[in-house]
Amino acid sequence: MKLVKSYEMQNLDWETINRIGIPSLVLMEQAATGVAETAAKTFPGARKILVVAGKGNNGGDGIAAARLLKVRFGRDVEIYLPYGEEELKEDCKVQYQIANQLGLKFHKELPPLENYDLIIDAIFGTGFKPPIKGRWVDVVKAINASGKPVLAVDIPSGISSDSGEVIEPVVKADVTVTFALPKYGQVLYPASAYCGKVVVRNISIPVEQIADDIEVELIQPEEVKPFIPVRKPYTYKNREGHVFIMGGSPGKTGAVVMAARAATEAGAGLVTVGVAQSLDPIVETLIVEEMSKPLPEIENGYLHPLVWDFAFETPDAKGYTSLVVGPGMGRYKEGQEIIADVLQRWNKPLVIDADGLNNLADMGLRGKELLREREIPAVLTPHIGEMQRLSGVYSKDIVVNQIDVARRFAEENNCYVVLKGARTVIATPTGEAFVNYRGTPAMAKGGSGDVLSGILGALIGKMDIKEALVLGVTLHAVAGEIAEDESDSESVRPTYLIERIGKAYNFLRNYNPLNDKRRNFGWQRELCSFI
Repeated sequence: MKLVKSYEMQNLDWETINRIGIPSLVLMEQAATGVAETAAKTFPGARKILVVAGKGNNGGDGIAAARLLKVRFGRDVEIYLPYGEEELKEDCKVQYQIANQLGLKFHKELPPLENYDLIIDAIFGTGFKPPIKGRWVDVVKAINASGKPVLAVDIPSGISSDSGEVIEPVVKADVTVTFALPKYGQVLYPASAYCGKVVVRNISIPVEQIADDIEVELIQPEEVKPFIPVRKPYTYKNREGHVFIMGGSPGKTGAVVMAARAATEAGAGLVTVGVAQSLDPIVETLIVEEMSKPLPEIENGYLHPLVWDFAFETPDAKGYTSLVVGPGMGRYKEGQEIIADVLQRWNKPLVIDADGLNNLADMGLRGKELLREREIPAVLTPHIGEMQRLSGVYSKDIVVNQIDVARRFAEENNCYVVLKGARTVIATPTGEAFVNYRGTPAMAKGGSGDVLSGILGALIGKMDIKEALVLGVTLHAVAGEIAEDESDSESVRPTYLIERIGKAYNFLRNYNPLNDKRRNFGWQRELCSFI
């Protein structure tokens, strides 16, 4: 499912109305139908409803929805519209005139909100630029203070379609019915938290025909299923990929162990863990299916800068199909040399994670130059703090602009970026982006990222890198959800995720949206298919 900014949605509207020839009032009627049907389905006990309408197209959608709720569903609907007819935009004026003819009650002053069972927010739409000003400030505050359920038309008023930034006041909705495609502000935090359940309503904009140039996708489980590898009956371990995972330092051997176990669970045929020689006995006691390779160290368990010659200039190293470097590695000057060596000499799929990223960031411009020179772009898996060090963008700005920051860095530096957070964004060197909304706050524990790096290392060694990243991130997120369902949010360990990767594969192979209780973005073509 495509994900759009305000200007992209406006372009789709313009194409539909002016080039294809579907009148704007037809689109408005379809939008209003989506709102009315969703309100009736989601809030069956809401008999008295107030629509709070602005003077533009969003207000027109709301007024039309009020009419449909009255005519089709027999609800008692009133409309707060603090404008004269002459102030309304063209389509909104038409809807006002129709509703007036049908006897719907309009208020010029905000009525007592305690008199209503449901409030429909139709003040500002996706073209709005925050912040809210003037009379609407007090109205929005009153809506939020009312304690009544709120359904937002297209986007909660005050939220920007283009980022996750929130400038108070904004409407806090329980349900948002958006049209044609979801918007950035409905996906990125903290704005996403104000949208509630998001229903994407088909309003006859022919997205498949006119949205080809939109390069950002919201990952849906049913779209990931075709990426799952299918093992041939005559396969063997070497054919399924050999992942080499290099990292670890005193106190952090668990990172490479979790990455290795996750790689095995995700489908790697062989996994080898490379750690400093003095740490190898520890790792040996923690792995079973995986192999270990003791490597030279400088002192106290930190990898030696000449580790390449010992790890990769050997006959068995030729069989490695992918490399994961960085989990638990430590941040030190010689670590920068190791990363530089890997970027220049490893010509197969590569994941750089954790302290590998910190060492890369400490290299400054040289690190970026080495990324740009790679024939096979590297995969970087930063969390927000690591991305700040890599990009120079402040973390607070990264959080609300995850998609833009990840895309820009990936394009400028010829790499794949898996920017981890409450939403995880995958950006490619060619400008595409894929946004994962699955997962759970239960995964916010040290080690979850190491599990992801192992999953990705297993997949990029035997399939297309872009598809591997989309599948790997989804598997990781779903495994976290399953772990939470089987335990408790506070008690989920990263190792629980590893043990549930198989169940995550099963979930995706047999995916049924009707049984998916965590589906946050429902595609609603008609009332009976509401999710």
